[in-house]
Amino acid sequence: MELCKDFKTMCLNENRERITENIDLDFQENIPQYLDDIEKVIRCSTKGVVTNYELNQGKITIHGKVMIYLTYLNCDGVILSNTFEEEFSKPVNCNCQDEITSARICLNNKYCNFRLVNQRRIDIHTALGAVIWVYCKNNGSYMSNCENAFLRRCDIQCLNSRQSGISNIDFDETFTIANTDLPIKNIINTFCVCYVDDKKIIKDKMLVKLKVELSVLYSDNDNSLEKAYHSFSLSKIIDVDDCDEESNAFINARISNIYVKSKADSNNKLCEVEAVGNVAVDYQLMNAEDVEFVTDSYMCKYSTNLTKDRVMLKKSPVYYYNDRSDEITFDCDKSIIEVADLKASIVNTEVENSKLKISVKLSFLFFDDESQLCYCEEIKDIVFSLCDGDYDGEGVANLLSYDFVIKGTDKILLRVSYIYSAYLYKQEYVDYITDIEASEENSGVNLPQLTLYFADKNEDVWDIAKKFSTDMSLIMSENNLTSQIIQNKTVLIVPGM
Repeated sequence: MELCKDFKTMCLNENRERITENIDLDFQENIPQYLDDIEKVIRCSTKGVVTNYELNQGKITIHGKVMIYLTYLNCDGVILSNTFEEEFSKPVNCNCQDEITSARICLNNKYCNFRLVNQRRIDIHTALGAVIWVYCKNNGSYMSNCENAFLRRCDIQCLNSRQSGISNIDFDETFTIANTDLPIKNIINTFCVCYVDDKKIIKDKMLVKLKVELSVLYSDNDNSLEKAYHSFSLSKIIDVDDCDEESNAFINARISNIYVKSKADSNNKLCEVEAVGNVAVDYQLMNAEDVEFVTDSYMCKYSTNLTKDRVMLKKSPVYYYNDRSDEITFDCDKSIIEVADLKASIVNTEVENSKLKISVKLSFLFFDDESQLCYCEEIKDIVFSLCDGDYDGEGVANLLSYDFVIKGTDKILLRVSYIYSAYLYKQEYVDYITDIEASEENSGVNLPQLTLYFADKNEDVWDIAKKFSTDMSLIMSENNLTSQIIQNKTVLIVPGM
């Protein structure tokens, strides 16, 4: 029998794989000739950032940078510092057989160890943890209509990842210190944090506004430690295919590199600071979309052969967006007499079992009870439930502000204000019809015009209609049913066709 059928293309980005990968890196750094020898290391820390990635035949190659921050004492007890930048690439194999369309990569610093080889060379070993979400485009065809058959349609709202990527924004800022009577002698430490200030999405474009806060610790000509603050704004319009005003964007902004140096002002005094660097903007755009599938079909008086396929969907997504404040206590293995400089940042956000976990990193320089300058960094997690139940999800959090107090002699109480957004959903497989064919007519079937049927509780009228090769709407009309699901055991009149 000739059937009149219509088909559609699915066009869904499926999250096919979640990969965790460790990246171990070793670097050997030599102190520049213009700096004195190292007598004692105060701070040696690293920060890794993904700057780009490539997709090629089932493989993702991660490109990134590692910034190495070094603060140390020379033999005269003078505090000096230097920053090193190293690039790295890491190929990661994927199990996906289909073509990979995009990926989302979260990179976290796991640890950093160093060894002072001599007074001019330091070896650094750092470990980074990468979490990679792999997306493939499902362009499969599915049947949307068949005029000759009864169709069971299922309307499903699901979360679709429209696009993800990384964009870079350069900056070059110069500012003057507050006390120009005491010029800069040595820059000792730099802390820099980037906030997502605002975002706007229109058709195929996204405007991202960022706020960057810079803190520079330096010694003046009297060898006193001073601090200079500077904040500035950045913005960029990013071309993003397949996004619109209904899209929600999850954005992480990370300082991928920064170089800070002192500059002479118009009076030839080192009273200005120049900061040159780059921000890596990692983004993912998602939409809650309604998709209609045909999940079952039959024909009166004909046998049918159904061809089916299945797809994993993030069903019934719920969007959460709010601001929140929390307090976290960080421990230190030394007595904290005075904090010289401090930076807080959100380094990771995860959703698991309906709970949002936000990892906050605190880095600070302080004086101990022996008046020695020391460095400490620690990561603590904030965990709270978005709702009752057990749902999968994904989210992001962006820091708004923070302050701190010294609690006791060896603790920092950090107060953070942040804004978070997240999607919760249920991941389930959906079986759908890709095609239907009619076989020979069931001429031997001779059903009466009316049949009495003893229906069970929770039985579906669709299944009854399919069993008797009749129209479901006739059964519901004949029996004055308002629900497709039978509420209680009952006797139904089943009209024939």
